[in-house]
Amino acid sequence: MRTRSKVGIGCLAIILALVGAGAWFWFTREPRPIVVAEAGDGGERVMLGETPANFYPGAGEGPRPAILLLGGSEGGLKDFRNAYARQLAAEGYSVLYPGYTATGEANRAFNMVPLEIFDAALDWLAARPDIASGPVAAIGHSKGAEGALLLASRDPRIGAVVAAMPSDVVWQGFSFDQIDMSDLQSSWSAGGKPVPYARYEMLPWYEWASGATMLDMFEGSRAAAEGQADALIAIEQIEAPVMLICGEQDNLWPGCDMARNLRDRAAAGGPEVELLAYEDAGHWGFGSATSLAEGDKRYLGRMGGSEEADMAAREDQWPKILAFLRASLR
Repeated sequence: MRTRSKVGIGCLAIILALVGAGAWFWFTREPRPIVVAEAGDGGERVMLGETPANFYPGAGEGPRPAILLLGGSEGGLKDFRNAYARQLAAEGYSVLYPGYTATGEANRAFNMVPLEIFDAALDWLAARPDIASGPVAAIGHSKGAEGALLLASRDPRIGAVVAAMPSDVVWQGFSFDQIDMSDLQSSWSAGGKPVPYARYEMLPWYEWASGATMLDMFEGSRAAAEGQADALIAIEQIEAPVMLICGEQDNLWPGCDMARNLRDRAAAGGPEVELLAYEDAGHWGFGSATSLAEGDKRYLGRMGGSEEADMAAREDQWPKILAFLRASLR
């Protein structure tokens, strides 16, 4: 059974802020700091139009296969994602990690993120002589998994997808820095228009006061979107193999339930799907055992599970991810 942490606050923005940005937000009401970390250690900063990205050339001789790495709702460019990109690069993959949200004042909210950013990223990779011709892998965690799956359903240039703690629907946008989010539309846009999305079904204040959780809110919102077919991520249209990774103790959103729904829909007519579901891991049971700096180990066990279970999940999945990439991008 999933362990649910008790969050007794009756507003999505406040809860998201407490979970994602630290309790200091509630007390200070200061905006969440924008962090756009440099690539460092063999990487370089590049610009995709107005979008900053960190690029890590893959180890080895000749053109290297490419990976598009999508971070989650933390936004910006973060050191712990840079560390993961460097590990992938050491395995021979050239990795482009774009800061597609929260890199400046104009895109602080995770709202109407243009999918054209990812189009530009794929175009940039295709134009480089040091990148092998052929498909590109998309790897994403949480909101990045939502984005990776959505991108793969729309662009055949994606030849492999690793989606960790994924969503099976496109969600409404959100902001860590505002309480009233009724004016926010889809998390994603295409051609300036919102991608069809599922809205958050907010629980009444007394349910939060009696112990309702973010997980309860997402489960209720997902149930309310059950008949909203246009909000579903069209996994049936993905032309590439998909690896889904989830932690059964995830107490942010029902990642394993949504992963199983994706797998079942794909089985009815879609790509080959491999699901790695970790019984005791939480929302941070993704990465590798060595891709976190000491200071970033605080994330482990923070959203369900435990530090030990999240680390065990990382140790188990890392060689499986590498094997999946080798088979998919060969």
